[in-house]
Amino acid sequence: MAQRRVTFLPDRRSSLFDEGVSLRDAALELGIVIESSCAGIGTCGECRIEVAEGATPPTTTELDLLTPDELKRGIRLSCQAQVQSDCTCTILPESRVAGDQILEHGLTSEFRLDPDCTKFPLDVPPPRLGQKYFDLEALLAAVSGQRAAVSVQPSLNLIRRIPSVLRASNHKVTAVVDRDRLLAIEPGDTSACLYGLALDIGTTTVVAKLMDLRTGEVRAVSSALNAQEAYGADVITRTKYLIEHEGGLDLLHRLIIEQINRLTEDLCNKAGMRSSDIYTAVLVGNTIMQHLAVGVDPRHLAAAPYTPAFQGPATIQAAEIGLTINEAGSVYFLPNLACFVGSDITAVLTTLHLESSDEPQLVIDIGTNGEMVLGSKHGLYCCSSPAGPAWEGATISWGMRAAHGAIERIDLADGQLAFRTIGSLAPLGICGSGLMDLLALLVRAGIVDSTGRLLGADEVVNGPGLRLADRILPNRERGPSFRVAEASEGKWIELTQRDVRELQLAKSAIASAINILLKERGLTPSDVSRVYIAGAFGNHIRGQDAVDIGLLPGIPVERIHFIGNAAVAGAEAVICSRQARRKAEALAGMIEYVELAGRQDFQDEFSAALLFPEAAVE
Repeated sequence: MAQRRVTFLPDRRSSLFDEGVSLRDAALELGIVIESSCAGIGTCGECRIEVAEGATPPTTTELDLLTPDELKRGIRLSCQAQVQSDCTCTILPESRVAGDQILEHGLTSEFRLDPDCTKFPLDVPPPRLGQKYFDLEALLAAVSGQRAAVSVQPSLNLIRRIPSVLRASNHKVTAVVDRDRLLAIEPGDTSACLYGLALDIGTTTVVAKLMDLRTGEVRAVSSALNAQEAYGADVITRTKYLIEHEGGLDLLHRLIIEQINRLTEDLCNKAGMRSSDIYTAVLVGNTIMQHLAVGVDPRHLAAAPYTPAFQGPATIQAAEIGLTINEAGSVYFLPNLACFVGSDITAVLTTLHLESSDEPQLVIDIGTNGEMVLGSKHGLYCCSSPAGPAWEGATISWGMRAAHGAIERIDLADGQLAFRTIGSLAPLGICGSGLMDLLALLVRAGIVDSTGRLLGADEVVNGPGLRLADRILPNRERGPSFRVAEASEGKWIELTQRDVRELQLAKSAIASAINILLKERGLTPSDVSRVYIAGAFGNHIRGQDAVDIGLLPGIPVERIHFIGNAAVAGAEAVICSRQARRKAEALAGMIEYVELAGRQDFQDEFSAALLFPEAAVE
């Protein structure tokens, strides 16, 4: 097959590719990641590039998703356009994955520093002629004199190294012990140098923290977009990819492990240390991401009866999954709570006190899959609801993730619309927090009615809405749209009627799940003493907005608390404290799962939650 040169601008990256290769795949091979929440199957319309020459003619998918003006300008979908001859194309700013805001911090741990993984120096008595003596048994006896005896047989590699290390160090060594296992011995006294990794592998982002296990301090933090994203913006799409593509599981597993290794290298460079000083890692994530990190096929989670391969907790040798920490190191996976309520929620709960509270409390992590836990010391219940990717900007006309140029905040200033973008750059689109601001503002102003209909300019009757009515544009085919900001000369960032419906469905998924949990416990919203919002999206929204659009139905605003990336905070706590680990494991055994799909009343609750609260309209 003939090969053609493909050049991507403004990166000026170029290489030879076979004819028929999609420009999206060519970009991926060159390390350029293009927005594509549908994993390149041609349904999201996000992977837009400008092609000067060399691509196949537009497909029927492109004719449906692109306007005639866009096609005339050479705008194409990179997943559809294929290499036909030497090709030059430009990655549009709004299509590029770069410059994202990633939430790296959460609550401060209240647990006493007492890690499972510890180091301590040993003077191992040397052998004497005529004495019954074995190197391994002498070492284990010395360890038991410092700590409870290890009960797990050391690895073969360690047994092989013991004789040479003992004699090279004159029998003065440092033992590395993780719970009931002797992991390693090091010559001399290296007890002041012991590190661990706290890892939160989310669907969209990955956060890694380097923890000093001697002091409990965070030595360095690193984060990145999840490298699997090119194969699906959500875990179900990624699971579909691995089902349909031979080697898909190996690819997705390799991508996340290689990414953790890159973050680990970055952490070590920042802290001026070696990765071999890291002996342990604690990993949290949603159920499917946890499966992919281990390399276990999650396909049975994607269809009824939604069965995970394992719950956890699980401890796995780091070398078995390819992590480049000390070769003797281990990875601890917190337990999942249910099929779609993962160990990231277990980690969040570890930082809170729902299990000892007299009054009901609610925890919500709002993402593509909304996960929530309600309860007190009288019982804990959890559920998950497929909110979809709308709050992450996917499926929204001008939606984008929280990256540079995204409108993240929208307000009224002297009756006029005002906005702020990430990085204070020219606006490229709207991210989740900006979308919630905008939707709440339009509901309060009476521009969006209680059914979710975006009114025409001549239908708006109240004060705040009248000042904004000139931003409403009629559109006979798709209904009216609301102009937000000018993206370029003559081109406006807009919220369409279809966008409002997408956001309406997303907020209803969360609200109806909350109502089901309340019903399960015989509670009303006013009975909930505290609401904790976890995660990156939740950290950037305003409580009043969430109440005004009915995302948090009937919850008093003063009871809403934002707790940041509490998942990684929980991982920090577990890696630094045995008490935190025991709490996490106990929580997994006491929480009852409520399956929404099997309830006859869920559809009724979902339909009712579609309405916007009348009281929100000024």
